[in-house]
Amino acid sequence: MDDEKIVYEAKLHDIVYTGPIILAIFSFLIVFSLLDTVSLIISFIIWSIAVGWAISIYGGKQYVVTTHRLIFKRGIINRDSFELLLRKCEGIQVDQSILGRILDYGTVNVTTGEATNSYKYISHPLRFSTKIHEQIFNLKDL
Repeated sequence: MDDEKIVYEAKLHDIVYTGPIILAIFSFLIVFSLLDTVSLIISFIIWSIAVGWAISIYGGKQYVVTTHRLIFKRGIINRDSFELLLRKCEGIQVDQSILGRILDYGTVNVTTGEATNSYKYISHPLRFSTKIHEQIFNLKDL
């Protein structure tokens, strides 16, 4: 759009990679404990699964706030894109568990008249929410 600028790009919190990291560590423990050909093959298979799992979690996700829109993109090979005009936003809700508050991650729910869009495991969700609010407020001044 004309005069549109990226204001903020939210990231997934590293907590989403806990499972793949534990699986990768387990694969290395197998290698260093047994040190034979079969354990190397099994370890490589487990490590490959961990890497594939991490890539599928990441999935090329991008959460971007611009001066006019909220954009969600995902996909590494095939790309899906969802765009929401900030003028259509009616409400923003941040959900955080106790662990989410300690580690500063959570889910940001953006509602319009018709639907609710959830952005899960966002790092610094309150900052993301604040940036959305700021841009909505700035649009009202135009």
